[in-house]
Amino acid sequence: MKVKLEEVFEKTVAVLNKEKFPYIVIGGIAAGTLGEPRMTMDIDVDILLSLKDVSYLLGRLKKSGFSVNKKRCLKTARDTGIFQITYAGLGVDFIITSTDFEREALRRRIAVTLYGIKTYLPTPEDLILLKIIPARPQDLLDAERVAIRHKAKLDLEYLNSWAQKLSDEAQDIRIWNELKRILAL
Repeated sequence: MKVKLEEVFEKTVAVLNKEKFPYIVIGGIAAGTLGEPRMTMDIDVDILLSLKDVSYLLGRLKKSGFSVNKKRCLKTARDTGIFQITYAGLGVDFIITSTDFEREALRRRIAVTLYGIKTYLPTPEDLILLKIIPARPQDLLDAERVAIRHKAKLDLEYLNSWAQKLSDEAQDIRIWNELKRILAL
């Protein structure tokens, strides 16, 4: 069965909204919405839930037609804080919120209608930082595009404050330096 990413997105978000788990869609979908449209073949979700709730959510997703390897998902959620499910071969990656910054991004999330369904995205500032942290080339390009699109409206004090905190926590000035570079574009 061939499905479009939009269909998998709608099914994923419908379950998350119905179950009222705090979440934000990140990754290529958020980058394409808040920055510049680009191709993506999966859905990335940062979600606030306990390890106990992972099992419940997996059951709800399975009922909605997702392919779920519950044992593997529970193990990777416990070991790494991440788990993946699929629908017709398209992946949905869940990242369990684990840091103060992620909790703040969830608190500040914005509601948008995307593909005809209400969903939650990070603010442009939070997405920029979420993209700078892993520092993969595509993530840095996404951060640049979001920063350029929202340049006049960005909360620079918020961005600088969190970049400093994240750099201090990681004991790595790279995050702070990347933000300065991106804001100078």
